Amino acid sequence: MNSQAPVMNGQQTPAVGQPYTRNEAACHDLSFRIRDLNLWYGKNQALNNLNIDLFQKNVTALIGPSGCGKSTFLRCLNRMNDLIPSVRVEGLVEMDGLDVNAPKMDEVALRRRVGMVFQKPNPFPKSIFENIAYAPRMHDLVSRKAEQEELVEKALRDAGLWNEVKDKLHEPGTSLSGGQQQRLCIARAIAVQPDVILMDEPTSALDPISTATIEDLMDKLKEKFTIITVTHNMQQAARVADYTAFFHLGKSLSTTTLK
Repeated sequence: MNSQAPVMNGQQTPAVGQPYTRNEAACHDLSFRIRDLNLWYGKNQALNNLNIDLFQKNVTALIGPSGCGKSTFLRCLNRMNDLIPSVRVEGLVEMDGLDVNAPKMDEVALRRRVGMVFQKPNPFPKSIFENIAYAPRMHDLVSRKAEQEELVEKALRDAGLWNEVKDKLHEPGTSLSGGQQQRLCIARAIAVQPDVILMDEPTSALDPISTATIEDLMDKLKEKFTIITVTHNMQQAARVADYTAFFHLGKSLSTTTLK
């Protein structure tokens, strides 16, 4: 499915609420289509009639003040809000023409296709090797030891971590530095071959050098994956985003990249 914003005066001009870009190389193939999305935590409405398109193999940055619904929206894309008993969702979240909130949707399969990297690095209490190999093994993506070793190396290389950990794969993932742990979590996410990676402020707890490393990594990963990231850092959005969407009071307002 293709979705492309109209062009006026050489610039893309989106409908109200839609993100758009000044990056001429940005892909406009649709990844997610969201229409009239509302979400409540009990009686408190966090998302209000949100309409937005998200495009494939780009970095889309969600920006806006704290408490405006960015992280809540991010979790709607792989139904992680389902884990909160008080949540009620209405509206359409469509991926590849399928409503992710449909009763027949396989949530485990959805979360394999739409991976998540959280604000605070959260490696499993396992070895570096097992942090990567465990989920692919559970999803029957690999079985033989040689296949697992190949997959682990590829995921760690893609996450820019292989050279730093190749000699200590059987040490705990928690023994790594904060920046390394976050790249391990990214490697863990991409090991199950997702289509989309969600990142909820992935660098907010990191030092400037680790932040720059993650930002460079995002630029490389978008060649293979759609990346949707929440950030409070406008300069970071300018550096990494192909598309931006500004959130305010549970709504998405029209915006442009800062490049």
